[in-house]
Amino acid sequence: MNNLQNQSRKGFRMALPFLAGLAVGGLAVVAWNKRDKIKDIAQEGLDKGKEAAKDLYKKGKSVAKDAKEFVVKEEKKVKRDTKKAAEEVAKKTRKPRAKKPAAPKAITPNDIA
Repeated sequence: MNNLQNQSRKGFRMALPFLAGLAVGGLAVVAWNKRDKIKDIAQEGLDKGKEAAKDLYKKGKSVAKDAKEFVVKEEKKVKRDTKKAAEEVAKKTRKPRAKKPAAPKAITPNDIA
């Protein structure tokens, strides 16, 4: 009885590759018969891809140019702001205070003579 169960499982395993081979073979025949249509569709997709790549390249160049201009403007702005800040710091420096008057000296007997 065990022997029959093993054979049925083995037969099922052998059938799967056979069925898969039939399906792949059938697809290959259909593809061969419609190869011109498949080629045209693939060519259209390739052309669209090329156009999209060209458009993205042009757009990328313009974006890079704009970014470069923006960076240059920002650098100039930062330099100008740092100069102003340095001038403000120099202007805000504290002026020296007036000196306190010296304390009176104690008079000693040597000073009187």
